[in-house]
Amino acid sequence: MSKKRAGIGVAVAASALAIAGFSAPMFVGAADHLDAPGHFQSPKGRHDADINDVYAFSGGTNSTILAMTTHPALGVVTTQTTYATDILYKINVADASKPSDVRSFVVKFGKPHSNGTQDYTVTLRRDGHSRSLGGGTTGRVTGLHGDQMAFAGPRSDPFFFDLDAFNNTVQATGGRGFCVGPNGEPNTGVDFFAGLNTNAIVLKVDNDNVGSKVKIWGSTTSLNGNVQYDRMGRPAINTVFNGFKKVFNNGVDTDKDEFNSIKNPQRDPTIDHGKFTNNVITVLQEFSSLGTEYTHDQAAALAKVLLPDQLPFDTSNPVTNGVFNGRSLADDVIDTELGVVTNGAVKTDCVGPHSDYLSRFPYLGVPHA
Repeated sequence: MSKKRAGIGVAVAASALAIAGFSAPMFVGAADHLDAPGHFQSPKGRHDADINDVYAFSGGTNSTILAMTTHPALGVVTTQTTYATDILYKINVADASKPSDVRSFVVKFGKPHSNGTQDYTVTLRRDGHSRSLGGGTTGRVTGLHGDQMAFAGPRSDPFFFDLDAFNNTVQATGGRGFCVGPNGEPNTGVDFFAGLNTNAIVLKVDNDNVGSKVKIWGSTTSLNGNVQYDRMGRPAINTVFNGFKKVFNNGVDTDKDEFNSIKNPQRDPTIDHGKFTNNVITVLQEFSSLGTEYTHDQAAALAKVLLPDQLPFDTSNPVTNGVFNGRSLADDVIDTELGVVTNGAVKTDCVGPHSDYLSRFPYLGVPHA
């Protein structure tokens, strides 16, 4: 086994061992839960500001569903289950051809009632102007202005991922086998997220308020906007490329915190002398060494696609894939990104979508008991 391939095994093993003593051993390689791998800590210690995943898919005629999940492992890791009243929850949309044209759907929550529910407002901000779209109460679907809709509250976590398959495939078999156990036995897949809950904000908004070809990301900020706690566009960008860069180099993963604080994703490729671009290149070359290693030029070209960390979406094209055009709940983003990161050496983590997604708004399954 090459030094690079051995390094990958050590990195994954270290991550798995570190998590073994943690209260919820499923966060390595998660989309953005706790910004794993590394020290498994929500940004600035705020579980209620921690973004898990961001979704964007067609809501039917002239409408788009925008969703953002927060509060990782609700009730298990995140024991304070209410939304923060000192944080703004934002789903941001930039025009692909004019990145400075950004509109933000901002959700602000009030203090919990005696029954635990919270009232909230939804505001559309653009060009320094704000327009109220309406509001509601957590735990139930509410109508917004026109035919638009909103939901906020606990749901089944829609994310799916098999930690054991990842470790067995990448570490134990060096990428040569897929969906096998450590002794070569078949592995049908165990989804660590199947029984977990999350908080979710789901919006059905008119495409007139979204745009056509856009780039989307979620963020959580202080009320005055001076502090940004977390942000996420494509799944696993921060967790894989900034988290594993430090694992490979036996360092502290402070890059993840710095990445989360960047308010304008357009700065991702060049900020701090291109540090985050270099992180992507390093990790792509490390993981692709499982098979046909990316050259530096190939990795650099792919880094230009993956950064800035925004999820592209063409609202006229309902076919999503989770990475390059929107993201629906059932998109297998882990399989897609394993193929990208390893240059085709690792193709799957053995598990597929959950069976509890709903066919109607808010689409995420009801919370597990």
